[in-house]
Amino acid sequence: MKIYLLNIGELIRESHESRFSELLPKLDETRREKILAAKTPQVRAAELGAGLLLQKAVQDRLVQKADCGAVRGFAQEISQGSPPDGVLCTVSGLASQLEAPLALTYHYGEKGKPFFKEIPLFFSLSHSEDYVLCAVSCRELGADIQRLQPVDVLKLSRRFYSEPECLALERCADEKERQRLFFELWSRKEAWGKLTGKGVAAVLGQDLTSGKAAQDIEWAAASPPEGYALAVCVRRKHSV
Repeated sequence: MKIYLLNIGELIRESHESRFSELLPKLDETRREKILAAKTPQVRAAELGAGLLLQKAVQDRLVQKADCGAVRGFAQEISQGSPPDGVLCTVSGLASQLEAPLALTYHYGEKGKPFFKEIPLFFSLSHSEDYVLCAVSCRELGADIQRLQPVDVLKLSRRFYSEPECLALERCADEKERQRLFFELWSRKEAWGKLTGKGVAAVLGQDLTSGKAAQDIEWAAASPPEGYALAVCVRRKHSV
């Protein structure tokens, strides 16, 4: 498994078109169409970031290129106690490294989950505020990132979370810890819903306080950027 993270803050806040004009030719046709159809700068930047990371991830997989813009701390944190490698990319790093784009062809499952049929690589994308997340693996997976923000944790948890999760939130030492745990649990639910293709509604009643969703799911010990929660899960390998 490999986890890529890209800060798209500069793309969201840039008002001129030169940056997008430079980067669009580095993407596959489907991603370019999504960007041109985007209604807001936030969505436009997120689609561009997702397209760049997919190109980076697939090219790394196919031609074994060196990582771009890797930040040692992020990679080390993700690697501790778990198999995935972490790559923190920059827009300028991707712009300089990516050349002619791969002609990626997307297919969609019954629930609309995208996948590659011609490439032996599963992927999952997520976006929140200034970050785009892309996780890839040879096994099915789901990934999610959430920006921490003030919410009525106890009210929302009683509506959407399991009883053990609600108890864990009530027992938090302070509000900051409670907010962090709330979004960590939500990220896990979103990631699991993406893996199955059934969406977050299918896992709202599950207890994910221990990071365990099901016997056939493994969770990557990936560290999020400051102010965010992040979760990645993958189908467990079954011994024969």
